[in-house]
Amino acid sequence: MVTKEQQAKEDRIKKGIKEILEFRGFSIKKPEENDDYIDVYAEKKQEEGDKITAIARFPKNPQIGVKTIRTLGKLQQEEDLDEALLIAESALTHYAKKESVKLGIEIISSTNPLFNIFDHELVPQHLKLKTKEIKSFLTRYQIEKHQIPKILETDPAVKAIQAKPGDVIRIVRNPEMGEDGTYYRVIIKSSSRLRLSDDKPVKKATKKTTAKPKEATKKTTAKPKEATKKTTTKPKEATKKTTTKPKEATKKTTAKKATTSKTKKS
Repeated sequence: MVTKEQQAKEDRIKKGIKEILEFRGFSIKKPEENDDYIDVYAEKKQEEGDKITAIARFPKNPQIGVKTIRTLGKLQQEEDLDEALLIAESALTHYAKKESVKLGIEIISSTNPLFNIFDHELVPQHLKLKTKEIKSFLTRYQIEKHQIPKILETDPAVKAIQAKPGDVIRIVRNPEMGEDGTYYRVIIKSSSRLRLSDDKPVKKATKKTTAKPKEATKKTTAKPKEATKKTTTKPKEATKKTTTKPKEATKKTTAKKATTSKTKKS
């Protein structure tokens, strides 16, 4: 038996899921519900004419583990769905988060808004630029993408519009709040330390510069060693030749003395 509080919570979840999907350009189908899950199917058409299908699932059991993630991943594969969202009422375990990244399932936890945050008067409008709009923006101001001010992918507004690292968004301030104007931000990863993925690291350059003097020192030290070996071998051979000659001369003189002594005796 479902209580009034549980029914009110499920209705709020359904409304939040619909708002998120509709804000991303999806058209909502009728939700399917059973004792374990609330599934909301949706689809949208791209500019090229391709159709994208998605499913958003809310497990009624607040404890979500690896099994819940794998069940949704299996359903996505069987029904050939392009995107899958999981509405988590409580925090996921480490292995469940790892499995969701592996299967490409987006997690919307209790820390993320389940309603359209841009309905609030203090939140400016965020719009994701298309590829052509990004190129025209860069050529207009004669800059590169890494020169645009950054915004993290963990920002609630970035998650709401489903933007990814490398995308450029336009932020339209509310003129009634005294913040008239348009601002642009490029999205980066939370672990990138305000550096885009295409930037070159500094460590590699230092390794190359330190490797060159080491090779030069090896070559310079090897030459005097070879030279010393050649110079030391020559006097040894010369001494051998000079020492062998007097030995042969002494042998001949002793032989002559022996012959003269024999002739005297005879």
